[in-house]
Amino acid sequence: MGLKRREFLQQAGWVLAALGISEAGWQQLGDSYLEALAQPTARKLALLVGIDRYSDSPLHGCVTDVELQRELLIYRFGFQPSDILTLTDAQATRENIETAFVTHLSQQAKPGDVVVFHFSGCGSRVSLDESATVLQNSLVPADDVLPSETDRTVNDILEETLLLLVRSLATENAIAILDTSYIYPGFNKNGNFRIRSRPRPTIGQPSLAELAFREQLQSRKNDNSQGAIVLAASTPAQLAAEATWNGFTAGLFTYALTQTLWWATSATSLPIRFSRAASTVEQKFGLAQQPQIRREPQVSNDNLKELSAVNFADSTLNAPADGAVTAIEDGGKTVQLCLAGLPPEVLECCGASVFAAVSSETDELLVLRGRTGFSAKAQIVESPARNEGQLMPGLLVREAIRVLPRNISLTVALDSGLERIERVDATSAFATVPQVSAVTGEQSADYRFGRMPETTVAQVASGQEPVVYQSRYGLFSLGQTLIPHTDGDGGEAVKVAVQRLTPQLQTLLAVKLLRLTANESSSQRAVRAVLATLAPQARVAAVREPMRADRSYPFVPVSAETEKSGSLKMLSLTEGSRIQYRLYNDSDRPVYFVVFSLDSAGRLLVLNPDPKNAVGERAGAIEPGENLSVPGAGAYGWSVSGPIGLVETQIIFSETPFDRTLAALEGGMQQLRDALPIRVLLNPLKVVRAVLEDLHAASIPRVMNAGISTDDFALDVNVWATLSFVYRVMANG
Repeated sequence: MGLKRREFLQQAGWVLAALGISEAGWQQLGDSYLEALAQPTARKLALLVGIDRYSDSPLHGCVTDVELQRELLIYRFGFQPSDILTLTDAQATRENIETAFVTHLSQQAKPGDVVVFHFSGCGSRVSLDESATVLQNSLVPADDVLPSETDRTVNDILEETLLLLVRSLATENAIAILDTSYIYPGFNKNGNFRIRSRPRPTIGQPSLAELAFREQLQSRKNDNSQGAIVLAASTPAQLAAEATWNGFTAGLFTYALTQTLWWATSATSLPIRFSRAASTVEQKFGLAQQPQIRREPQVSNDNLKELSAVNFADSTLNAPADGAVTAIEDGGKTVQLCLAGLPPEVLECCGASVFAAVSSETDELLVLRGRTGFSAKAQIVESPARNEGQLMPGLLVREAIRVLPRNISLTVALDSGLERIERVDATSAFATVPQVSAVTGEQSADYRFGRMPETTVAQVASGQEPVVYQSRYGLFSLGQTLIPHTDGDGGEAVKVAVQRLTPQLQTLLAVKLLRLTANESSSQRAVRAVLATLAPQARVAAVREPMRADRSYPFVPVSAETEKSGSLKMLSLTEGSRIQYRLYNDSDRPVYFVVFSLDSAGRLLVLNPDPKNAVGERAGAIEPGENLSVPGAGAYGWSVSGPIGLVETQIIFSETPFDRTLAALEGGMQQLRDALPIRVLLNPLKVVRAVLEDLHAASIPRVMNAGISTDDFALDVNVWATLSFVYRVMANG
């Protein structure tokens, strides 16, 4: 079925909206990664570069990035393995990278072909004159050279050279992806994240060979060039980081991007989706890294290619996928899976989860039996109707039953700046907090415990020494952002600090469990939610729905202000704005729901849907085809309040009532100052565990029918849908 360009952009726009790009910004950019990858008839070429082994600045996730991209391109977008060239570590010299670009991409690409270039590694800046006043961004190859006082030459690839190479291609379907940063902040690590920039403040000069190659490219004219479009991990003045999960390290940006693209679909009229990968990155690293799409001035709306028709047949974009079968083993009894489409939090915690083929050609189930990073081994569940040979490498798979341990804990990394005795005391103290454990080094963790930065008080009189506050302890994100209200008074002992933090730790564990219900990519619940602002301007701010639900909705425009700006940033709301969530049931049966929100003050709130419906009574369902507002229609929205920071709202729909959850809520809430039906949870962990129990109970019939037996939470992904909204609270004015 052919799609006109306007329809395609509306449908595919959420993919790069996930990087913090509004639907309007997506339309302005036109050709982009997903649009290029979806071309059905063209040849698809890729050059993927990843460098971990630098002599003075080793990284750990760049080669993994190459693997993530390669499997995405092969299994999700139909690239032939022979058309993907990878250069990793020692292979990725300056000369090899530039030669490979020319021979593998420039000399082979024809008009209409698809070309992808990916670089993960260190970036830097080099000077183009003796005074070092003219600087240009550069990519650091594996054969990096340390400049000296007498010879400032480095072996970098100028970013300008890369853009010239992209312009030299004979096709308009080309994209460059750069998971790197150019500025050196003075440190290699920020919290648990390693920075992808060369750790030297020295500014070298490009080699004569590099300058000659650039000049050669500049002398060529390509009438077919549409200019360069770059997906960048951050702005040129920001940082790009890599993170460690349970079993692997990868670039924050690359992992978020590839995970989002596993979910890409050609289903009709997908809703506007804001800030998916960008909010993921910001939640982990803060404002220091904001993914961007950069385009050259000549890439205007007027000269963007018009797509008359797009056929997704060979790119298999008929439904989202969580991964693919990569190999058949043990005489057809087990398979190897790539599960890079799963959210990292779910991937880390899933136990013997069950997967099914995306296509309807086979009904076999796959039960996980082991995992290393995002690669897993699964056992094929025998069925009477099984036909040999149905499971083949390349078959896309989706999550069917999510199995989560009942004893999931919160992991806190101890900051390397703590003294040895402090780490010993902290480890001992955290061991007394139920379901919380402490780790050291670069191990996978949820948060960090450490000292607050020392604050120096001004001198009280001339000649006196400055007064320095005694050490204070606090809880931080992995990117070293202070968790609200976790900093203590000066001089407290480590064990006292941990004891003081226990209530916040319990809340954060509850939030972690809530996030483990995220299943927008796998649920088939026909529900959706809209976040709207009522004041100071009435507008639709964001829309969420399960990506596999089979239905069509009219396109809902964003505000005129957003359309004008084409903002590439995540959703932001100013203090004092009034908001409302509207929940829709587009199915043929009633659905039940609960709404939780982690506000910017670190409190976990519950939003009762109906002020007249006392908590503890059977909550009213949303009838088929109906919708309702939270807060209710009689209230003038919910006022956005400070402090400045992120707010995360989880809306959980279920086909059965939340009886256990409502029982746990009784007496466990505190009224906020206003009269709205919004309460602070006093027992967040108890309530969230009750949510999991409700979803587990609702899943029992289908879990038993699949022949699965487990003592853990077994959640049928079609029983519920969790829709997540994340926005940043900004100061008013």
